[in-house]
Amino acid sequence: MGKTMLKLAGAVSCVLAMAGCGGGRIEKWENANSARHGMLKPGADLLGVTVPVLRARGLEQVWGAPKIQRDGEGGYCLTYSDPRTPFTRLIIHGMAEPLPKLSSPPKLGGEDMRNNNTLAGDQREREQEWRTVTVLEEKVRWYQESAGGGADGAYFSTEGFTLKAPDGRKGHYRLVAENGGNAAEAVARWFSSVSF
Repeated sequence: MGKTMLKLAGAVSCVLAMAGCGGGRIEKWENANSARHGMLKPGADLLGVTVPVLRARGLEQVWGAPKIQRDGEGGYCLTYSDPRTPFTRLIIHGMAEPLPKLSSPPKLGGEDMRNNNTLAGDQREREQEWRTVTVLEEKVRWYQESAGGGADGAYFSTEGFTLKAPDGRKGHYRLVAENGGNAAEAVARWFSSVSF
């Protein structure tokens, strides 16, 4: 009886581990991004940054210079914000180390919007498919991170990806966009516009 129970427990553990594989990857992804946010400190310049710097020069011409943050490990974060429209910005993360891989995009969560443009207060989650965008001739997968509502716009994120700069150095990147209009087309244009 005891051996049978151990075999059953082992089989259940194996099934749970296999079923949670995708969830474990999402958890690693979320933990890595959370840890990264905790490392970032405001900076006036990019001194000490060793990762090749991706920029959004077109947005810089329209919206102005980005806010700069450094992670103390050679990486950086540039935040471009539209001064006229709240909840509209592009964030470029440049990192010395790659982020964990995602097997599938996280489920989209958020509150349902009522007909009168107020939030219903009901949380919902739904599956979503990867979208793709070309960044400097590389196909990059991205997804909608959250729905807009309340004090935030909708958030969109690429998965972590690696690029080689013209000088041969490699960097690891993640692009994040907030768009109050929930316009995925504009976000795709922003993602594809970045360059060294």
